[in-house]
Amino acid sequence: MIFTDPLFLFVFLPIALLAFYTVANFLGRNAALAVLFVASIAFYIPYGLFSAILLVAALVVNFVVALAVTFLDESKKSRRRIYLAGQAYNIITLCYFKYKIASLLFGPSAGIMVDIAGIAIPAGISFYTFQGAAFLADAYSRDKNVAQFLGQLGSLRSVGAAFCRYGAFVSFFPQLIIGPITYLSEFNPQTQSKRFLRLDPIDLAVGLTFISIGMFKKVVIADNLAPTVDIIFGAAQVGAEIHPMQAWIGALAYMAQLYFDFSGYSDMALGLARMFGLKLPINFFSPFKANGIIDYYRRWHMTLTRVIARFLYTPLSVAGTRYAMFNRLAPVPAHLLSLWFPMLINFQIIGLWHGALWTFCVFGLMHGLWYALETEVRASKWYKSVKAKASPVILGFLERAGFFLPLLLSLAMFRSESVSGGFHLFSQMFGTSFDARSLFNMREPVMMLMIAFSIIYFCPNSVELMRRYRPAIMTYENKSYGLAMMRGLWRPGWVQASYISVLVLASLYYVSRQPPFLYQGF
Repeated sequence: MIFTDPLFLFVFLPIALLAFYTVANFLGRNAALAVLFVASIAFYIPYGLFSAILLVAALVVNFVVALAVTFLDESKKSRRRIYLAGQAYNIITLCYFKYKIASLLFGPSAGIMVDIAGIAIPAGISFYTFQGAAFLADAYSRDKNVAQFLGQLGSLRSVGAAFCRYGAFVSFFPQLIIGPITYLSEFNPQTQSKRFLRLDPIDLAVGLTFISIGMFKKVVIADNLAPTVDIIFGAAQVGAEIHPMQAWIGALAYMAQLYFDFSGYSDMALGLARMFGLKLPINFFSPFKANGIIDYYRRWHMTLTRVIARFLYTPLSVAGTRYAMFNRLAPVPAHLLSLWFPMLINFQIIGLWHGALWTFCVFGLMHGLWYALETEVRASKWYKSVKAKASPVILGFLERAGFFLPLLLSLAMFRSESVSGGFHLFSQMFGTSFDARSLFNMREPVMMLMIAFSIIYFCPNSVELMRRYRPAIMTYENKSYGLAMMRGLWRPGWVQASYISVLVLASLYYVSRQPPFLYQGF
């Protein structure tokens, strides 16, 4: 079941909302969260019974481990062992089912191990695994939200209620498949609030607006760019000659397709959660308006960035810095250990998080080198001197212009079916195959690209548009670079309702195709 499915929008969602608010009114918070948990499992079952069993198993294991590390005394050596065992379960299941480790290690003769690992990658396994791992880390560090969320567990009934609360937190269906990855410190205070469980018309209006905008981005813009993308990248994979203009159009089309696909999902996730009275952290905030790769990762897949930085980059950087100080290393190797190596490893993991493909490795290497180099440049005296003297407007324009081409090329490699296919596309983009036959009629893709990039660079994003109603939790504070006169404030009204109706009607015209969200494959 996907968000753009009419069965989801017009059957599942109304039933879930009705059940949630009815139960909340009569039975209270715990029962309402139990409804959310059951609804989320029902939402997930169409992705496969085995995947649903794997999700429930992950919930049970992480919940039991969280209980142990929360209530065991610090002096117990077993507390750390149980915590590490829980995190090992998360890592092993993720690697086993997502990266097909059994097939790589044992080959086709491994029998049932490979048969089990050979099933389709369970939907959302990366996201709910990371969210469960973050919850375990919070429990181990004795975050006050964990103890408050679990509550007093003096009976089997109270344990069952706590498990349903935990299940609702991790498997909440708006975030289950493609995120955002939410921390308990963001979720728990909302469920403790007196406003939670109250049916608020503003929540419904804001939620429906986000859903409408997100669906338009996905089915009208992203999905209409997909055929051009498939043609160009398919031709690049087989080494065909491509007209340079069409090669550029293909690369730009994927850039826009990925943007609107992920932006559309992110908007719909925020809207769905808001209809249940909950705010999710922002996962997408105009990343193509970034002034560099550092700013980009504060705007793109923001919750994944912070989780990997928390569990990987920061520990590696701290360990490298301590090692360099302890062994009194020279400045260059010390800098390599504290910045460059952790950064490159961090981005290799980000690349491989998307899947076990060489193109993702190259993508991670490109972004890792780029991020580390930009960090060095921005810390240099030369850059600080230029920044102090130059006009902020001109400097910002030049930074964003310089950011665009490397991002376009790295995303083209990310989309390519092989590294050789990616480099072949680059050769055609900068080549001279002007006599190559046309692969598609350029009129519609060019018009769609003009519309897409006009929206990207000149229009406010959905969070900016709805900021009067604080639609989501700010993951990072980001500067808005769009035209000020275009950043109007949305409020309920007939004019706004008519705009939204146009978006909905346009979306419903195309919605019968129902291709999955791109990030659903990661």
